[in-house]
Amino acid sequence: MKDSIIADLKNSYGLICNQITPVTGGLLNLKWKVSTEKGELLVKQYSTKRYSRERIERIESALQRQIILEKKGVPCPFLWQYGDRVIRWLDDETAYMVMDFCSGKTENPDTITITQMRSLGSACAVMHKAFSELQEPSVKSLPNFGGYTMDLLWENFNSRMMKCAPDANVEYRKALLAMEPILKQLSTEFFDKFPKGLAHEDIQPGNILFHVDGVSAVVDFDRNCYSYIWHDIGRAILSFALEGNIMNVEKVGGFLEGYSQHSELTLTNIADALRLSWCIETPWWIRPEFFRECDEIPKRFKDEMLWLTEHWFEIESLLCS
Repeated sequence: MKDSIIADLKNSYGLICNQITPVTGGLLNLKWKVSTEKGELLVKQYSTKRYSRERIERIESALQRQIILEKKGVPCPFLWQYGDRVIRWLDDETAYMVMDFCSGKTENPDTITITQMRSLGSACAVMHKAFSELQEPSVKSLPNFGGYTMDLLWENFNSRMMKCAPDANVEYRKALLAMEPILKQLSTEFFDKFPKGLAHEDIQPGNILFHVDGVSAVVDFDRNCYSYIWHDIGRAILSFALEGNIMNVEKVGGFLEGYSQHSELTLTNIADALRLSWCIETPWWIRPEFFRECDEIPKRFKDEMLWLTEHWFEIESLLCS
């Protein structure tokens, strides 16, 4: 941790760091668990190589929403503010924030229990309900990356097909060709049936902490924006219920039961949410670099998209089996 951050923690927040321990995870961003007289905290420094100042300002807006959600009972970390700001800029290359350190552990499809899945469903519904009660975002525009509209989805697909050389990776080319029949049968109104609003947009194992009985914290609201709410649902099911090449229907049922305690949801809705996630995320993960040697996390995302491609026309029956 930079000396300037240590000094600012003391001068701005009255925090004296007794022990500083690096925390892994987070592309290019730096994180530390800090022991202070006011409890254990997490300090996160944003990478100005990964994020522009404009992007970090958008993250500030997302974190301001997180503050409101935490007050409404959503299980997420308490954020420290200096004045009315969460992110502190010390210079052009140093932007950081402070939050309470949340206990808990991460889970994956192999380790998560049905009880924890039920709690995850409940936490997602409570979060979506709290988001819906916030003042409507001034800009109701969907993200312009990924496949958030039919035009963007086709644009991404056609671009990749044009760039796909005859000698390209066989599995990558096969994955692209398998997408085309799905795209051709999608109607132009496909996206119209999905509710729009504020969504977390990054419900994956690294961003959910659990205790034995359920969710202890939903973290990392950096990507929170106006989007399709059901993308959170599809992403949660893929991240926690898809065990290898098999969808665990009991865990899907647990999530459904938890979510339905607060908002209406059906298995058909979940099937549609999975298809929506495919539309949004194939431009991110069906890419040549992820069909070569790559890190475990993008490989997992790629494999999820391949599973959805293979089972697109039978998702409902798989969820009901």
